[in-house]
Amino acid sequence: MNLTATLIFALIFAFVTVLGFFAARWRAGDLTQLHEWGLGGRRFGTFVTWFLLGGDLYTAYTFIAVPALVFGGGAIGFFAVP
Repeated sequence: MNLTATLIFALIFAFVTVLGFFAARWRAGDLTQLHEWGLGGRRFGTFVTWFLLGGDLYTAYTFIAVPALVFGGGAIGFFAVP
């Protein structure tokens, strides 16, 4: 087992866990309103929305577009993998 990789993984995991607990109390919304459930109360801001959209686009591209390109275009689609 690689000690450095394990230590970095544990530190990042702990940071994300602590950040999640802080975020739970960050900006409490009125959950009796429907838009608070679906859109996070529109309080995400530009920075958080940037990463949410980036993650969504990355997964859609990775799991839908690239396999379709490889299926339809053949080996040329593997240029999109890296």
